[in-house]
Amino acid sequence: MAEAFPRLFSSMRLGHFSIKNRIAMAPLTRQMAEADGTPTDEMVAYYARRARGGVGLIITEGTYEEERFGCRAYLSQPGIANSKHVAGWKKVTDAVHAHGAVVILQLMHGGRVTDPRCLAKGEQPVSASATQSGGWTLYTDNDYEKSIRNIKGDWPKVTFGPARALTIPEIHLVADGFAGGARRAIEAGFDGVEIHGANGYLLWQFINPKTNLRTDEFGGSPENNVRFARLVCDKVRAAIGPGKIISLRVSQDGVDDFVGAFPGGVAYAAAIGKALKGAPIDAIHWSSFNYLDNRDPSSKTPMSTIIREASGRPLITNGGITDGPGAEAALTSGAADIVAIGRPIFAQPDWPYIVRSGAPYPWAEFDRKYVIRPPLDYGLAYPAGLEDPNWTATW
Repeated sequence: MAEAFPRLFSSMRLGHFSIKNRIAMAPLTRQMAEADGTPTDEMVAYYARRARGGVGLIITEGTYEEERFGCRAYLSQPGIANSKHVAGWKKVTDAVHAHGAVVILQLMHGGRVTDPRCLAKGEQPVSASATQSGGWTLYTDNDYEKSIRNIKGDWPKVTFGPARALTIPEIHLVADGFAGGARRAIEAGFDGVEIHGANGYLLWQFINPKTNLRTDEFGGSPENNVRFARLVCDKVRAAIGPGKIISLRVSQDGVDDFVGAFPGGVAYAAAIGKALKGAPIDAIHWSSFNYLDNRDPSSKTPMSTIIREASGRPLITNGGITDGPGAEAALTSGAADIVAIGRPIFAQPDWPYIVRSGAPYPWAEFDRKYVIRPPLDYGLAYPAGLEDPNWTATW
């Protein structure tokens, strides 16, 4: 019997690792770590359940790598900043590897969209330039989110303060922080790391010309805007050595700019790809709401295709891929080498097996409750709920 989706279920290599299929679990923010950033047993059960569901690659939720420079972006975000964090993540990697999946840790820095409740008293968020986000922190404006998190009392809309520009010496220190987090990730058993340069966070703030107003070597052109991300990639590769996976995630839009588009459209995307050519990375991860919509009226070519061709790197492509035919089309069209599935895998951890069966399936509509209460491997942990990390604290 012919394979229903032969490209999707073919293996490939990243770094020194063989990935059994071309399905990645996209990084999915849950805010379910302990208040000090330590991964919980519920997180072990959550990741193990997706590995048991058949994905070839898991990319974890965004994880802060150090305690300096306002790196931690939001409450109950997991960290990889100390030995306690390493021990918590080791339980995750052991459980995922037991089910045959490859797993990499996403390293991120909040930058100008760091929750002010995560900053030390008097500390200012940092960014590429002295700018201020017009957005607000994750979900704090949503009564439904409040109810499913069992939060009582006031839950204010928390906005971001004005950010200051990092100095050049500080840029190098932040890059060192990524490298230190990467070393600890390997100590925790991860097969590599993803460097978060997308979705509004610090590296995105450098890559995107709308938020990077610098005139030094870290701003002013596509090549200069990408220089910080390349510096991070170089330092991370030096820290973890050859063979371990490094992916760099990029996007047009951010948590405070959901309809964002690159000035210059596909031409700017091509320049980014060219600037990343030769970088010590194994893949680029394109993040979007719909990879087929490049938000450039002059071109219909997906941004992931543009970046793949310009960089010469394999592309992990995310956005609007929900079923087998859509995944196979992304792979065979040249827009992806791996597809990253997000919301469907929150609700349907057996998505790969369901798709491979070829049987019609009544897919569950995504609901925010799956973020708080996703299907778990109950042999590893039972959902105990999240202790309120003082969501209503003032700052």
